Amino acid sequence: MKIKLILLDIDGVLTDGKVTIDSKGNEYKTIDFKDIDAVFEFKCLGYKVGLITGEGTRITQYFKERFKPDFFYNACKDKPKAMKDILEKTGYSTEQVCYMGDGKHDIPIMKLIDFTACPANAIPEVKEIVKIKLQANGGDGCIWELLKYLEQGK
Repeated sequence: MKIKLILLDIDGVLTDGKVTIDSKGNEYKTIDFKDIDAVFEFKCLGYKVGLITGEGTRITQYFKERFKPDFFYNACKDKPKAMKDILEKTGYSTEQVCYMGDGKHDIPIMKLIDFTACPANAIPEVKEIVKIKLQANGGDGCIWELLKYLEQGK
């Protein structure tokens, strides 16, 4: 069955997972322009895109405004529940979803979805259960790599 929905974690996938904090307490994160382009390209190709993050910061709100995802779950501590909510709203099955994550909080949702991916620098427990282990690190082109993988119809 064809993938129709791309769900992404933010920290460690869309960003490199690192946080820079200045002397005033402002946080900064890094994202690759290839990944920005990939999110928009997914949308242009007709995929629905969702962001599910455990963080609830100004930066995650910025991503909501920048990408205008079809689904956005901020400060989400129950990612499987968020996914089930999305499936109810769309009528999609778990076979039509691709989820990319990198950390321990992504494992519960990954166990419910057939098509999963992780960046090269994901934790070992995630790498053990995903379908696709990408070559690029989080925040360094991994979403672009996933896009190219899906375009090849693998």
